[in-house]
Amino acid sequence: MYIFVDYDGTLVKNSEEKFMKTYFSILSRKVKLPIEKIFNLVMDSIYEITKIEDPSKNLFERFLESISKKTGKSKDYWYNIFLDFYKNEFDELRKIIKVNKKLTNFIKNSNYKFIFASNPLFPEIAVKKRIDFANLSPENFFYIATMENSHYAKPNPKFFAEILKKLVLLLINV
Repeated sequence: MYIFVDYDGTLVKNSEEKFMKTYFSILSRKVKLPIEKIFNLVMDSIYEITKIEDPSKNLFERFLESISKKTGKSKDYWYNIFLDFYKNEFDELRKIIKVNKKLTNFIKNSNYKFIFASNPLFPEIAVKKRIDFANLSPENFFYIATMENSHYAKPNPKFFAEILKKLVLLLINV
């Protein structure tokens, strides 16, 4: 049996609002832009990549293109900024995470296969850290959705269809 799990409000009990406020405060310091400016840049780019379907590019590629167009700075500039942010400052978010211990213990001690199907609005490095923030490891999941391996996001049903197709391929190749 495969069980799909979400992050916010499921693996962790935090309000998304508190996470977002802290996330953008830390990111604002990193990019040296006012919090409102970086919030609008990121959220406008996220909105754009979730509304425009382009299966030829993953969500991360589309995000980098979008934020690059909005700022006039290269995709490489933004890639390096976000990669460094996720390697370093992102860890500050761990202190605000409230783990759903009942669920995470169930996952750790279960024979079920779990699919990390949180909205793929973070790159793999950040997703793996978020999983770690919940006191789990990537090995606890049969599949993990990230910006790099996803072309669609929630609430688009194609997000789940894409995961199911990948699971079928994984099972055929096992």
